[in-house]
Amino acid sequence: MRTTSACLALLFSALLACKKEAPQQQQAAAEPPPPPPPPPAPEEKIADFKGTFVSNWGKAKCTQVKRNVNCLYAGKSGSMDCKVVGEKDLECDWEEPGASGKAKLAKKDDGKISGTWGNGSSATNGGMWVFKPVAE
Repeated sequence: MRTTSACLALLFSALLACKKEAPQQQQAAAEPPPPPPPPPAPEEKIADFKGTFVSNWGKAKCTQVKRNVNCLYAGKSGSMDCKVVGEKDLECDWEEPGASGKAKLAKKDDGKISGTWGNGSSATNGGMWVFKPVAE
């Protein structure tokens, strides 16, 4: 019986030793998956103002980079720097030798750009300004 008791004591000690040495595994709380990335922002709608036009002051060539529009007109002696406001409107500063002012223009469905121009800080005291597209 002494042998049996000794074997049981040895077996019990071995079991306790194994239980103490084995790290207790805790079940990790399941982490929720990361949220999906947001959808891409819709493309900004901006009218296309670039091209060649005939205006009240002769031929004009306009270029555009995003919301910045630049036009040269009157034999390249006049220039206009504009910002697109909203989708189809332009707010512009124009300059010619000896004169400068502002303009408020809009792109029309027929491709024309039209509005008013003014001297100095006015965008209206000069009259109408119309740019008709021409084939390049």
